[in-house]
Amino acid sequence: MKRRKKQRTPITVPTASMGDIAFLLTIFFMVCSNFAKENGILFTPPKAMDVATVADSSLSVAMDVDGVIYLNGQAFSGADELESSLEATLKDKTGDDRNVLFKCDEMIEKRAFSPVLDAIVKAGGVVIAIGEKKPVK
Repeated sequence: MKRRKKQRTPITVPTASMGDIAFLLTIFFMVCSNFAKENGILFTPPKAMDVATVADSSLSVAMDVDGVIYLNGQAFSGADELESSLEATLKDKTGDDRNVLFKCDEMIEKRAFSPVLDAIVKAGGVVIAIGEKKPVK
């Protein structure tokens, strides 16, 4: 008796929906990623001995090398203008939503960034400062 070989059908991979899948994955990763709000702001964080990791904050205040103040990438002329804008932004927020990430260049003097910190606190924000760990010698 001869055994009959079964005729195998070739396996095909459906490629019609590959474009849709790639598009949906792109949207998914864009929604899940954290885009840099301060791409053009140049600053070097100050060095410190004890630096703790902080959670992300939806509000970010930065001072660049020239002392220009930014709130989420938008430039402000002074601490008073920053305070009024922050106050309006923070009025409906509670708890950790009131955290404001503060970044400034290491060359900025205390007398320059102190009014900005005061403005954040007066507006009702909780200041979280950014720094880099000082290398151990």
